[in-house]
Amino acid sequence: MASLRSASTWLKVALATLIIAVILFIIAFATSAWMTHTYGPNYQAIGLWKYRRCGGSTCHEGRIGYHWGTDFHHATQAMETLGLIALLLSLLILLLYMFVDSCRRRNALIVTIIFIFVSVFFIVVGIAVCATKYEERGFSIGWSMGLAIAAAIFDFVAGIMCVLQLVARV
Repeated sequence: MASLRSASTWLKVALATLIIAVILFIIAFATSAWMTHTYGPNYQAIGLWKYRRCGGSTCHEGRIGYHWGTDFHHATQAMETLGLIALLLSLLILLLYMFVDSCRRRNALIVTIIFIFVSVFFIVVGIAVCATKYEERGFSIGWSMGLAIAAAIFDFVAGIMCVLQLVARV
């Protein structure tokens, strides 16, 4: 079994940034402040899976079901779910590549790079769809989407580090 000490600096940075990306994206995925709207004393926050409306002294939370959301919201849910799956797979393959000697092959690193950039693509497309459609309705970007954007950036950095590792191995 390989150790972290035997890994290159590129892989150590890739692993660290990928772990940060996974943590940030899971938090963003589960929270309900992707888009926010304040109008007078009222407040509304919409996440991927739930919403929160506050008016005066009362707040109401609910689940976004199939009948509630719009087509673009369902597209955002699909894109972000595919992004999360690809992100988790890239982390799993990178861990196997780094710590299991029999998995330390060029193909494993290439697959990791592919999954990383696929996850960045799906996350960014989902963010773009959500932000543009809700901004048309007067919403602003919330802190949950900010975490998703930060996760995509960390994910992209991890992909660059893996590409540098691939080039350095040649």
